[in-house]
Amino acid sequence: MFFEDEMRFGTRTENKRKWTPQGHRPQAPVKIGYEFSYLYLALKPYTGEVFAMILPYMNMECFALFIKEFNQCLNRTTLLIADRATTHQSKVTKDTLVVLQHLPTACPELNPVERFFQEMRKELANKVFDTIQQAQERVCEALMKVADNLENVIKLTKYPYIKIRN
Repeated sequence: MFFEDEMRFGTRTENKRKWTPQGHRPQAPVKIGYEFSYLYLALKPYTGEVFAMILPYMNMECFALFIKEFNQCLNRTTLLIADRATTHQSKVTKDTLVVLQHLPTACPELNPVERFFQEMRKELANKVFDTIQQAQERVCEALMKVADNLENVIKLTKYPYIKIRN
């Protein structure tokens, strides 16, 4: 059982709070204009396994490409749980090992991938990139930093409501 979601990232990231001495304004880089891409990610909360791809858009075609590539890594039928975004409403072809199911509408707190992305965003905050390629490189670094610690991924994403039946 894997959970899936997407995270938009780009040349301008979210400015977070900073500590500064009293009476001093915090300084943060600013960029006008914005290019972005999407990180598609599937993770298995019980093992910490992660499958990710960077794709240019969040649409049915990119989701189908993600499913196709994800399917190539599988050796048996696998449940993929995603939210009800329009992108995820595309039909999964019968020749894949992926069985797509959906979370209830408007319940992002049920998707453990959101918690994974929260940790990644800490690594990306208060940064400005000149090109989308620089942003993609930094996202890959942040992804590797968070995903390499399997115990931490399991601790972050193995929500109590997730049960595996034998």
